[in-house]
Amino acid sequence: MIVITKNPHPLERLVSRKKLFQGQALRCLLWSAGGSIVLCLMLVFGWLLASVLVDDGQLELTAAEFKQLQAIASPYEIPVDPEVSDSVELADRGILPAVWRARTCVCGKVLAAAHGRIEALQRNSSAVTFLAVMIGLSGALCAMMYSRGRTCAMREAVGITTSQRRAVHRQTLRLAPSALPDHRNGELRTLFSSDMDQLQEGLYYWTLRWAREPVKLLLLAMLAIATGPIVAGSVMLLLLGSWLLIAWQKQQGRALRALGKSRAEEKLRLLAESLNTTRLVRGYGKEMEAFEDEQFQQHLAQLSQETTQWMRQDWVQRWGLTMLAAFVGGVVLMFVGNQILNPARAFSLPSAILLILAIGCMHVPLRNLWNLPRDVADGARVSARIENYLARTPHVGQAVGAKFLQPMAKSLIFDNVVFEGSDHELLLNGCSFQVKAGTQVAVVSMDPWEARTVAHLLPRFIEPKSGQILIDGEDVAWVTLDSLRAEAIMVSARDPFFTGTVLENIRCGDTHYSLQDVTDAAKLTHAHNFILKLPLGYETVIGEHGEQLDPGQVFRLGLARAILRDPALLIIEEPEESMDEGAKSLLDDAYSRIRPGRTIIYLPHRMATLRRADEIIVLHKGQVAAMGNHAALVKSSSIYAHWEYSNFNTFRHEVEAKT
Repeated sequence: MIVITKNPHPLERLVSRKKLFQGQALRCLLWSAGGSIVLCLMLVFGWLLASVLVDDGQLELTAAEFKQLQAIASPYEIPVDPEVSDSVELADRGILPAVWRARTCVCGKVLAAAHGRIEALQRNSSAVTFLAVMIGLSGALCAMMYSRGRTCAMREAVGITTSQRRAVHRQTLRLAPSALPDHRNGELRTLFSSDMDQLQEGLYYWTLRWAREPVKLLLLAMLAIATGPIVAGSVMLLLLGSWLLIAWQKQQGRALRALGKSRAEEKLRLLAESLNTTRLVRGYGKEMEAFEDEQFQQHLAQLSQETTQWMRQDWVQRWGLTMLAAFVGGVVLMFVGNQILNPARAFSLPSAILLILAIGCMHVPLRNLWNLPRDVADGARVSARIENYLARTPHVGQAVGAKFLQPMAKSLIFDNVVFEGSDHELLLNGCSFQVKAGTQVAVVSMDPWEARTVAHLLPRFIEPKSGQILIDGEDVAWVTLDSLRAEAIMVSARDPFFTGTVLENIRCGDTHYSLQDVTDAAKLTHAHNFILKLPLGYETVIGEHGEQLDPGQVFRLGLARAILRDPALLIIEEPEESMDEGAKSLLDDAYSRIRPGRTIIYLPHRMATLRRADEIIVLHKGQVAAMGNHAALVKSSSIYAHWEYSNFNTFRHEVEAKT
């Protein structure tokens, strides 16, 4: 047996039909249903008002009908003796004619009871006043209920969007270390901000329209049928078929207009190309000029033809739809008019007015449901992107039975490590080297991502495709992530600070570090003095929405954050921005202070750092091309010499003289 399943709409997975009966969506449904009921009551009041104005409260009955009226209108007493004449004429009786016509309807008894108990409905003038007031009050109440429904729908959308933001944030914490190329940060920021706004708008429309429009359509259809099942059914079927045809034609028209505009724009681009060929045309004489002019005139004629064609199609379609709407409207009016004039149908003018108003009110919910897929298209696309993002699995995970890593005391080894980037480019291809504990090593490469890959592999922010990374003989893939990242900390000048105080940014949420511990770390990296000069010292808010720091200050603050945790292996990516001599001097002294007792791996951007390193590892095409100190590599490695020239040629001699 073959089972055909239909994939649910992306937004339906967030707000299913079942969820419409829960929480804020249920409140939206209830408020909207209440508003639709009040709308129908307002139309009924309008029907009664039209009845009073059209009938003028007059009613002519036979004796038998009069006896029926007495039973219906009880306890209202008619001050006329039915035995005096075969017919009874009543005048100035308010809504009594409407009560009589509705005697066979479900609402007939309700109208009769209202007529008997509300004295204002028993006389024309008071009935007009009462019904006008009720129309105004019910209109205000309907608007209020619909407004509350919209508020509940917005709360539902905001709540779901907030939960999606939380989910994206949690997923980002799981996946962010795996994303080496930083161009994804812009995509993630877009997903978290503007895309979420589109999702919220789509969820709002989805919740509101599914909660409000079906109930509204049902109640209005029931009200229309109550005026006369045969007449109302015939009119609604005719109008519904015409409406669907017109809506479909409009949709096709939009597609044709888009196609026509696309073709016209293509011709326009061809015309624009001629503006860039003037030198070529002038350079090759009159023959080329004549050829180019012929091409231009041909493309111009095609542009005019394409533009005229799609405009003509648009005009023909609009004219056709207008004529169709006018024809259908005329047929409906003719049909309803004949029913009013036919005494056997007992279909009154007020009933016709109520029918037309009810059907007219059905246009908006029908249009909203028809346009719903188009109105929520952006939100649906965002929802699908969020689902794909949340479905990603992190490339780095902790192995079952992972060991606790002790602080590095012997060596760090890269053994034939291979890493493939997101675009399937081999950033490392059999990279092997060894770093002794307690040394300072710089890693450089012509492609900066190769050196950064080495830095990101050490704390296992990313996972190699093959090969091993060993710390004191332990494969980092088989140690706990917490112990590894406590002993191998990376400091990058590109690391952002969250909006918070200096103290909070250095602590990073770990409150067991005292203010004295934070101060000592800041002093060690020469961050303490500039922190004290901030408006509130360590309580100064920094970050995107706080006090702004220069690149040197940001970097030293990042060093303080890392040194506070006293790692055995420190990976430092220096800032690419230039710093003044004072900042450079402070940074060099900070390096000297933090060096004892730990291994440091630099991704350098200063000549002084290259000279400081005990050894420099030169990477090229994913492999170690050379190793040695700066002075030796400049002479022995052409790759390093080229890298050094490319990065420092502008200030090379000046820097060497000063350092």
